[in-house]
Amino acid sequence: TIGKLTRLWNIEGENPTVPTLAEIDQALLEIGNTHIHMQEKTISMDAGCTLDLGAVGKGIGCDVVREYLTKQEDVSGAVVAIGGSILVYGSKPDGTDWSVAVQDPEGEEGSYMGVINLSGTACVSTAGDYEKYFIQDGKRYHHILDPSTGYPSESGLSSVTIICPDEGEWKQDAGLLSDGLSTACFVLGAEKGMELLEEYGMEGVFIDKKKQVSVTECIADRFTLLHSEYTIN
Repeated sequence: TIGKLTRLWNIEGENPTVPTLAEIDQALLEIGNTHIHMQEKTISMDAGCTLDLGAVGKGIGCDVVREYLTKQEDVSGAVVAIGGSILVYGSKPDGTDWSVAVQDPEGEEGSYMGVINLSGTACVSTAGDYEKYFIQDGKRYHHILDPSTGYPSESGLSSVTIICPDEGEWKQDAGLLSDGLSTACFVLGAEKGMELLEEYGMEGVFIDKKKQVSVTECIADRFTLLHSEYTIN
């Protein structure tokens, strides 16, 4: 429901700018799940409430592609990248694991600080403050907005990568969940983000501003650190 806030900041537009406090306060009045009403077959929103699906759209795209691939008998394996979300599907011809690189938040595009090895089908989504931002009066403002403050999140994190396997309760929505949870965990911060992942049974890699890396337990032996400037908690 942060659509109005997103448009105020216009970070992905041609002329991003820091909104006034009054503008942010007004937008916050129309943000929150209390403005969405769900009945048996209908969904309605309060007047003034505006959606922004940027945190889940790429993941949903992965789910759509996965559903398509399951119907292609001649496709045994594939890798599909949609922005910050990646679908690894099936298996490689040689039977080895898929390798999904984790971007170095402090490096140039295409420079990696680690790699996750995965077997089978899974969705991997990353939310990071390095992808879209602008600088005004010497301060950097990134695109991941905190709906509790109206400003870019200051959780102390640089990026969050979420791994959602194609199994169990969330099988059909692995892309949507990995994408949405990566943004949610980024805003919450490492400690609360880890707690949220535990509720869903998902795995994740958290990178903070001090270049400390936190990895959930079940993925720890599948994550390899590649960059000497980073350390694993």
